[in-house]
Order: sequence, then C-alpha cells, then structure tokens
Amino acid sequence: MAMAVAVAPPHGLRALQAPSGLGLWLWVVACLGWLLGVAWQWQSVNLAPAAWLLGSVLLGGWGVVAVAWLEWRGPGHGSGPGRRLALLLVLGLAAAVLAWGSTGWRASQVLAQRWPERLQGRDVWAVLRLEGLPQPLAPVRSQGAPPRWRLDAAVLRWEGVQPEPGGRLPEHVSLYADWSASEAPRAGQTWRMRLRLHAPDGLSNPGVNSGTRASFGRGVRAVGQLRPGADSLQPAGGSEDDAPGWQDRIDRWRQGVRDAILQRVPSAREAGVLTGLAVGDQAAIASGDWEVLRRTGVAHAVSISGAHVAMLGSLCAALTRRLWSRSSRLCHWLPAPTAALWVAVLGAAAYALASGGGVPAQRTVWTMALMSALRLLGSAWPWPLVWLLCATLVTVWDPFALMQAGFWLSFVAVAVLMSAGARSMEVGVAGDPGQSANLHGVHGVWHWLRGEAMALWHTQRLVSLALMPLSLVCFQQVSLVGMVANLVAVPIFGALITPLALAGTVFPQAWDLAAACTGLAFQGLQWLSDLPVAVWATPSPPLWVAIAAVLASFALALPGPWRWRSLALPFLVPLLCLPEPWRVLPQPAAGQFAAIAMDVGQGTSVLVRTAQHSLLFDTGASLPAGGDMGARVVLPVLQALGVRRLDTLLISHQDNDHVGGALSVVRGVPVDVLRSSLPQEHPLLHRPPGKAPDGAPALPHQPCVAGQAWTWDGVRFEVLHPTQADLQSRQSLSTNALSCVLRVQAAGGQSLLLTGDIEAPQEQALLARLPAERLRSTVLVVPHHGSRTSSTPAFLAAVQAQEAVIQAGRRNRYGHPSPPIVARYAALGVHVDATPACGAWLWQSDGRWGQGRCWRAQTRRLWDEAPATEVP
Repeated sequence: MAMAVAVAPPHGLRALQAPSGLGLWLWVVACLGWLLGVAWQWQSVNLAPAAWLLGSVLLGGWGVVAVAWLEWRGPGHGSGPGRRLALLLVLGLAAAVLAWGSTGWRASQVLAQRWPERLQGRDVWAVLRLEGLPQPLAPVRSQGAPPRWRLDAAVLRWEGVQPEPGGRLPEHVSLYADWSASEAPRAGQTWRMRLRLHAPDGLSNPGVNSGTRASFGRGVRAVGQLRPGADSLQPAGGSEDDAPGWQDRIDRWRQGVRDAILQRVPSAREAGVLTGLAVGDQAAIASGDWEVLRRTGVAHAVSISGAHVAMLGSLCAALTRRLWSRSSRLCHWLPAPTAALWVAVLGAAAYALASGGGVPAQRTVWTMALMSALRLLGSAWPWPLVWLLCATLVTVWDPFALMQAGFWLSFVAVAVLMSAGARSMEVGVAGDPGQSANLHGVHGVWHWLRGEAMALWHTQRLVSLALMPLSLVCFQQVSLVGMVANLVAVPIFGALITPLALAGTVFPQAWDLAAACTGLAFQGLQWLSDLPVAVWATPSPPLWVAIAAVLASFALALPGPWRWRSLALPFLVPLLCLPEPWRVLPQPAAGQFAAIAMDVGQGTSVLVRTAQHSLLFDTGASLPAGGDMGARVVLPVLQALGVRRLDTLLISHQDNDHVGGALSVVRGVPVDVLRSSLPQEHPLLHRPPGKAPDGAPALPHQPCVAGQAWTWDGVRFEVLHPTQADLQSRQSLSTNALSCVLRVQAAGGQSLLLTGDIEAPQEQALLARLPAERLRSTVLVVPHHGSRTSSTPAFLAAVQAQEAVIQAGRRNRYGHPSPPIVARYAALGVHVDATPACGAWLWQSDGRWGQGRCWRAQTRRLWDEAPATEVP
C-alpha cells in the first residue's frame, strides 16, 4: 500500500518536486551532459592547460546557472519551441563543459604529484599513516623471513626530499613491506620508514587492466618497497596532525573484524568470503575461488553489492518502524514511516562506509536517499531521471568511477530492473518499509514462496540478458550457467550468509553457521564451474561493437512487443561471433603468421598464430609477492585475442622469468604439446595421466632439439638450438646455454627469430653450424632481454633484422637493456622497441601494418606516464 505523508516539503527539497515538460528535459539533458563531459575527459591522451580547465569550469558553471535562472524565472516572452530547444542545447553543452573542466582539474591535482626521476633507485625517509586495509601476502618465502604485506599509506611528511620544479611530491604511496615489527600493521598507524620508490607504472597488454589506471584512481603517485634493515621501520606520532581520522578508525574496525573472522574460521575459502561480505575486503578471497565465482556468474553475490547494502537498509527500516510505532510521543514528533525511511538511508550509508564504499554501494545509497526524499514529498519521478541523477551524483563524488566496470554493471542492471517494473530493494525500502506479506496458513506461505520465486526468476532473466554483452565487453567471457547458479546463490548468499556474516560482528558464533553454508554453496558452484559449457568467451571487441551490443541487450530487456525488441538481435551478432578483421590481432591468412610479444615485465612470452594454429613461446615469471604472469597477463591476452587452445607450448629453459607462469597457462587453456629444454625432474614434466590433483592436465612432452621442424598452414617452424649434445651435457652448461631458439618463416619470406636467453657462446655456435640465410630474420626478439652478454656483432650481422623487440622489466635490477647493446642495434639501422615503453608489441608477417604496433601507444590515456626513455 502506498504511503502518504501529510508533511509540507522542506524548502530545500522543493527542487525535487516532480518535473514535467521542459523541466523534465532540462534535468535529463543536464545529467547526460555531465556524464558525457566526464567520459570526454577520461578519453583524453593529454591533459589540457590549467587555464583551459579553470575557464571551462567557470564557463560551464555560468551556463548551467543561467539556464536554471531562466527556467526559474518562467517562460515570459519567446516561449516557443525554438527557445526550449536553445535552452536544452545550452544546458547540455554547459554541463558537459563543466564536467570536462572540473574532472580535468581534479585529475591535474593528482598528476601534479610526481616522484622525481633523480630519486629513482635511492632510499628516502618519510612519515606515513597506513590507510585502507593492510593486505597480507603469502608467497613462498624462506623459513624465518618476516611476513610480507602490501600497504597503502598517506604521506604526512617527507624528510629531505624536494619536488621537481612545478610539481608536488606524492601524497599517497603503495608499498610492499617485509614487516619486521612485533605486531602486524594496522590501519591508522603512523610510522617513519625508509623507502625506495618509483613512479607508478603498469603493464600494457590487450585484455589486461592497466595497473597505472588503478593507481591513479586511488590517488597513488608513487609505488615501491620498504627497505630491509633493522632501522628502516620506526614508530612515529605524537603530533596532532598524525592522529588517525574517522576513515582510519573505520578501517581499523574493519581490520579487527577481518582478523576475528580469520582466527575463528579455519578454512581460507570460507573465511575469505565472510570477510568480503562483512567488511568488503575482496582481496581475502583467493584467486582460485574468484575463478569459480566468475565462471558461475555469482561474483556479485560475494561482493558488497547494492543488494546487500539495500538489504541492510530494509532491515533497519523494518526494525525502526516497529519500535518507533510503540512510542506515541515519537510518532507525534515524526511519523514512523518517515523515521524508518531515513534510518534505512543512514544504515545503508554506514554499511557502505564500513565495506569500503565501492561504486555499487554508492549507487544504492544515492538511490535510497533520492527515493526517500521523493517519497516524503509525495513526488514521483520517471525512472530514467532517477537513474541518470544517481549516476551523476556518483560521478560528482568520484569522477573516476565512470572508468570502473562496476559502475556500468551496477547501473545497467538497475536500469533494466527499473524499466521492466521489477522490484528493486533500494526503491522498495523507500516505498513502504516494514510492509510484510500475508503468511497466514499453508496456502499463504505457499503463495508467498511462489511469488518470491517468480520474482527472482524474472529478475535474474532480465539481469542476465542485460549484462551478458557488458560482461563480454569488460571481461571477454560470460557465464552460461549464471542464471541457474544465481537462482540458488542469490537467496543463499543474500538472505542467509550475508546477514550471518554481519551478525558475527556482534555474535561471533554466527560465523560458524555462515562458514558451513558457504562451504556447501561452493560445492555446488564448483560442480557448475567444472562443466565444459560453463563459460562462453569472445575476443576483445572494438568500441563501436561494444556500445551497439550493450544498447541492443538493454533494448531486448525492456518491456514491450517482442516483434519490436527483436530488431535489436542483429546488433548482438558481431559481439558473439566477432569477425576476424575486427579483432585486436586478426587470424592471418594461409602462409602468413602474426605475433605478439607480451609485456610481462622482466621475462619473455611471445604468441605466434597461423591460420589455424597457435604457439606460445615462454610464459613469464612467477612473482615474489605471489601470483605469476601466466595468470595475470598471458591468459587474459589469449582470451582477448580469441585463442582458446594452444597447439604447442614451448618453454625455452628453466629460468623463472621464462617458465614461472607455465602452470597457470596449462590450467587455464588446453595445450596439445609441450616442447622444452627442461630437465626431467622439473615439476611441469611430472604430471599423472588425466588430471593432476591441482587441476593441471597432463601434457605430452618433446625436448626441443636443433633440427626439429614442422609446417602449419604454410608457415615453417624450425628449432635451431640446443643440440642433442648440449642436452646431454646439461650438468656442465648454464640454463641460458640450453635456451631453445625458434625461427618462424612465412611463405613470403618474412620471418621471426625467438632466442630465449642465449649468450655469446651460443650465438657463435649457431654461426658455426648454420649458414647465414638460416638465421636471417625480419624480426628478432633480442637475446637475453638486451644483456651485454648477448647480441654479438657477428650474430646481428648474420640475422640482418629490420626490427628488434626487447622484453624487459621497467627499472629492472639487471640493467636490461644494456645501453651499448641498444646502440649496437641502432648503428645497424635496426628499429628497436622495448616493452617498458611500448607495452605489448604486435606484428603481422603480411606487412599490412608495416612495422610492429605498440599497444601502449594505441591505448594511452592521461593517467599513463609519458613513455619513458627505456631504450637509451
């Protein structure tokens, strides 16, 4: 039943009276203009001068105020269609200019914070206050080593460090720290630390989220590590400025809850899920568990989503209304429904703050606040305006939210539910809190259960249909079992596990029951995840295909005659079956091949594709902080390119930066054959038939030996090194000396030479055994990351490469690439690209692109550092 509130609207809320006619369109145009202006700024490659940004803010703000004043004053003279259209155009343009300028100004305040280049590789001292939740890491470490943490911190004071002219020192840093203090780090603590920092930089690859963009969104402008040493970590504080703020106190409470859950719940999986639901710490959930959740489409159920925030608000509203109604004095002062509305908003806001304040939580709080205000006014806004205004408010609060996948997933899902008239909990809370179903008798209970089940089915069908293209755009995969999984997971996680996780903060015994329910739920999710048809994957699409598909899915989910909605179906076809010419790296024609040298930091990984086959040369490194480049880079790149299986995985040798990611690769994508120079005792070669206990499939193995050759689709592959004698003398040779060398030649003669980590003796041996034409190649992946121990003049003269690619880590401790070696290539007229400045390097043998393409140059945005001079 609708709620009536016989209260005169407060003066400050009169602007929320239901708009109509021109007023309605002014609101819509203003919101759309703002959102487009924010998006326009984030698509910039370079930031405009400060004078332009400030002028845009003033001009746009003046335009918005002028239109608002004219509308408030009334139509007066000249109130025809021309005046109305002029007002709409001026307002839309003014809102876009205001958003562009204000977003750019806020971005400029972050970009002005720069870590001085002269301090790269030097130790500095700073007083820091830890913020957010310190994240414990669990890499393989030597016995007795201190635990490692990832920390975000606000800089209170720099000691003896001066900024560059015209810039400021970073105000926020992100660190890896081997924590030697007696107690674990806690949010809000203040420490004096000795640090080694550098500007934030991330890898740049197709299908991989930019680490630089993520750092920029958090305001982090320097990253690095706490230096080892007994004196590198000292307590600090005492100053009034050093005292923790309200956000630090909230984070400290969150950390206390996380520690209590981890101590009480023995299973890491269950503890991670409960931590994520209680305090929003998604990092507590292991990567393997996230993979199960993504494959079943229920990742939102274990995150602090809008539904969870609204559910808590609904519970607060129901409890408040019941208790408030018992006091006639309170009801006389403020009606119980009104009190319930605002308590619901405050409860939801408190939960959003306690859970980290993600975009879905922000959206829910704004929606609940707006709907509550409208309800008190007895006003009804059309749903598109409510939706647009909430999106605008979120981006006013945090413009960078527009660049997050969670923003689009959350708002698209809510828009579909609003448009279809499906129940939305945050709207329901604002409508009539405390309204309960009639559950009298068995028939009443059955009727209620049937209604809830039908509503859940209707909601999941709409949301799954609407979010399917968006999931393919953002993640290049969508769960085919997600609708079935959500029908079970949403009630279990939303109505059972989440309330228990929150109740455990007061009654810890509730976590025991929540952990048991989580374990049972994961058993079913694991079974669904293991189904061969659990996931549909597509390559990364062009922007226009992505936009058309998302709009088409939205149109299909709208109510209305099917004959009209079906007209949107053709716009989904390109996304589901992306034609080869529209892909990032199109499948080459017969007789040709394509290659991508991935940006995996200090390591090697190169994908070679022919018309029907794929070969992966090396897989990057495993990382000291945990994880590996196989999972972080190689698998997402393969997915973005549409590579669903590898005909051959070739591991050049056993050094970590070449084989460290191999286990993740073979777990994530089918591999037909493994070729390598690995010793027989290497773990990758010892897999039982079928599937190993860790889920990695068994692999047939062939040692790579000089003389091996095969042809795929008219493209010749030939192994040039090592020889059989080298493999037999393994004990007396270095691992680099056993690096596999592979030459790939197209039918037209263009060729690629993959060299691993061979050094001068192996280069001389190749020259002695092979004629020069067997080495000559169009593109050379530079041996040993550009080390001075390789790339001898005689070898380069024989190869006669036109282009050279160096795969190395930015600011690596080995000094790769060596300046004299780079100068040697330049003297020969070879064009050199290095992955630190280039990102992933893409090339096609048919010459349609000319030289290779740098992915960083194609995708650079204003938060990216200007390409460093990594090739001296």
